[in-house]
Amino acid sequence: MQTLTAMIRELETRMQGLLNDLQKIKKQARLLAEENDKLREELARFYGKPLEENPAGEGLKELRDLYNRGFHICHGHFGRTRTGDCLFCEAFWSREREGSM
Repeated sequence: MQTLTAMIRELETRMQGLLNDLQKIKKQARLLAEENDKLREELARFYGKPLEENPAGEGLKELRDLYNRGFHICHGHFGRTRTGDCLFCEAFWSREREGSM
């Protein structure tokens, strides 16, 4: 049977490991948020409009245009080239149709 002191040390070690993992996850989340902001700015520049001037309805039209040009619009693969239909992209359009009814 472990002593109480040994159990506390082991718990501290595991907690430090979890804290390190949390720091790594926070850093990755920050990097992804920065990348997302850059991609939004590039997309707005691509369409020649400032980001704040794009109304929501026009944004959906632009997403449809991207999808029709062969790009993913789903969260997991956004902006990547599609080689065929994507269930996740299609699910997005299904939700949009249901929401607009």
